[in-house]
Amino acid sequence: MKCRALLLTVVMLPGCALFQRPFRPEHASKEEAAKLPYPLWLPSEGRVQVPANLAAAIELAMDDMLPRDVKPPRGATPDDVCLHRRDSYDVEAAPLNDEVVLVRFLVKEGACRSEGATATEAATYAVDVRGWRILAVQR
Repeated sequence: MKCRALLLTVVMLPGCALFQRPFRPEHASKEEAAKLPYPLWLPSEGRVQVPANLAAAIELAMDDMLPRDVKPPRGATPDDVCLHRRDSYDVEAAPLNDEVVLVRFLVKEGACRSEGATATEAATYAVDVRGWRILAVQR
């Protein structure tokens, strides 16, 4: 009987992974949101329009480079912790052709340098914008 219960538990555990909720960003409280000016509008200064293919390619590459569920290892240096933060990177993106977008992640100037020099270029991705897959990564 114990053997069956153990076997059943082992068989069912991988199935639990199927019930994980997809990532959803945290939302502010209604009180905090009420402090914003309404209607929301974008000021002309600093406004950037990012084409849909570029925005989606950047998101796909960032999800590969820094998956949301990966945390820095125990005992990580401050630089390692910094390099696990998405806001530590600037992004350059450009279409290579109609089917491929190149996305380059650069460590933001002044970020992640508490213990010396940190490489500035993290990775360059080639993203297929037809099939939404990563074709190549150069680190």
